[in-house]
Amino acid sequence: MKQATPPAGSPSRPTPPRGHVVVGFDGSPGAERAVDLAADEAARRHTTLEVLHALEWVEFGSADDRFAEQLRENAHAIVDRGATRARTRRPDLRVLATVEIADAVDVLAAASDRAALLVVGSRGMGGFAGLLMGSVSLPVSATSRCPLLVVHPDHDTVADRVPKPVVVGVSTDDCAAALEVAFAQAYARNVPLRAIHAWRYPAMMAGGIGYAPAAWVMDDWRSAAQTSLTAALKPLRAQYPYVTVTDDLILDTPAHALITASTDADLVVLAAHRKTGRFGPNLGRVTHTVLHHAKSPILLVPIHA
Repeated sequence: MKQATPPAGSPSRPTPPRGHVVVGFDGSPGAERAVDLAADEAARRHTTLEVLHALEWVEFGSADDRFAEQLRENAHAIVDRGATRARTRRPDLRVLATVEIADAVDVLAAASDRAALLVVGSRGMGGFAGLLMGSVSLPVSATSRCPLLVVHPDHDTVADRVPKPVVVGVSTDDCAAALEVAFAQAYARNVPLRAIHAWRYPAMMAGGIGYAPAAWVMDDWRSAAQTSLTAALKPLRAQYPYVTVTDDLILDTPAHALITASTDADLVVLAAHRKTGRFGPNLGRVTHTVLHHAKSPILLVPIHA
């Protein structure tokens, strides 16, 4: 159910987000859905949409100029098709079409430096092949310097469908930036926000009925989890008084709780806590799992240490 929209002159109306939106486009069905949502996001933000295609150049010793020119023409035809789709969906939107000759991961990483939001399809072909299959998704998700919206190929992007809530994961780690983005998204979409804090009893209490703790001990752990969730939401509730918020305390693993919630959500917002591993930055286990299995688009908000 939609929430009440504040009056146009309300002093509590937050300033619209600034910066432009960049969407990676390779011509695949998944990329087309990414363009749809990217156009919607750019329209909400009253900003420009840049449709970006990466042409991964391969040097051939015997290649002539005609071959190179054909590759460039094909690349421009692909990106122009994406731009046309965006303009059809949002006729008043300013749309730029860009082709860059470079590795797809490098192109997307560079785009995250100039964008307020980067949007990609979860699976594609050509310049963005393998997204969420390991070759592109994990490096981009782990290195994007701006929020990254990942759109799954089977997500319904029909413009006039019934809207669903925005879901945000709340943890004991720093997630203030993700919460702020989630509130802003719910406000801009005029939909409710569902804040999920998944919690579990300590491992020593998970040994079965024979090891069941006293009821007051379980109540203490539940109360502590509720206090943590309430405290995290309090400042944003004051900043966004017109956003209807449901705080949901769930006895479950974070990944399973968020994946389940994604089946009835327009968007799941997650804080992307990057960890430095043997082969460079990578995502935590929860984020990695949700990216692979969630049914709704995922908005990753980078948390800078």
